[in-house]
Amino acid sequence: MRFLIMLEAIETGFSVQVPDLAIVTYGDSIEAAKQAAVKAIKINLEAYREANQKVPERKTVLTHLENPEYKDLLFTYVDVIESREKIAA
Repeated sequence: MRFLIMLEAIETGFSVQVPDLAIVTYGDSIEAAKQAAVKAIKINLEAYREANQKVPERKTVLTHLENPEYKDLLFTYVDVIESREKIAA
């Protein structure tokens, strides 16, 4: 699965958002922020699955690009391979 993420440089690294899943996390570098986003997405998807809830529908990138709150952020994608193993303890 592919998810849109948005990165923002901050004093201590990079803040990263996954807007379609309302996730915010952090990394010391862009790569660390992307890895943190992948881990958070996996945990989030697992929580939806365990609760027997449908994952929110992903919006188009254009929808997010047009959002004035996101105008100064860097957009990219991460690929998430879902595993059937539990991520969170």
